[in-house]
Amino acid sequence: MSEHVMNIGGKEYRAEIKELSSGRAKVVVNSIEYDVDLISIGRKAITIEAPRVILPPSSPAPAQAYVPATPALIRPAPMAAGQNGVTAPMPGSIFQMRVKEGESVQAGQVLLVMEAMKMENPVNAPFNGTVSRILVREGDNVGEGDLLVELARPEMTTL
Repeated sequence: MSEHVMNIGGKEYRAEIKELSSGRAKVVVNSIEYDVDLISIGRKAITIEAPRVILPPSSPAPAQAYVPATPALIRPAPMAAGQNGVTAPMPGSIFQMRVKEGESVQAGQVLLVMEAMKMENPVNAPFNGTVSRILVREGDNVGEGDLLVELARPEMTTL
């Protein structure tokens, strides 16, 4: 169906999506076929089943197939509504990070800038809090709904 070149941990991989159906896909990465369960469309967490080696018809079967280490999951799935995650409003790439983990932020403060459709789009904090985890880096490509930053809400006090 489609072919992609990816860089994972400094190593280049060629991937082809052979079949795509609701919730399942067959993907070939560097001549190894994987059956994957799609959690969500976009760059989300996926589960990978046992790989199968795809060899040209003229090649004899190897005694033991090389199976590369399964790459780390690209992104965790988005958090449920009402939790403290800030997600990508659209597909694009991370252009600039404006905060660091542990930093206090105010509602409306720009957390990062995304580039999408040749425009810079700020992603703002939805509430006052502290950046507890950053899940992306500058240059990362993200899909709509991908989790970008987790914020911890401040302790609520009463007067």
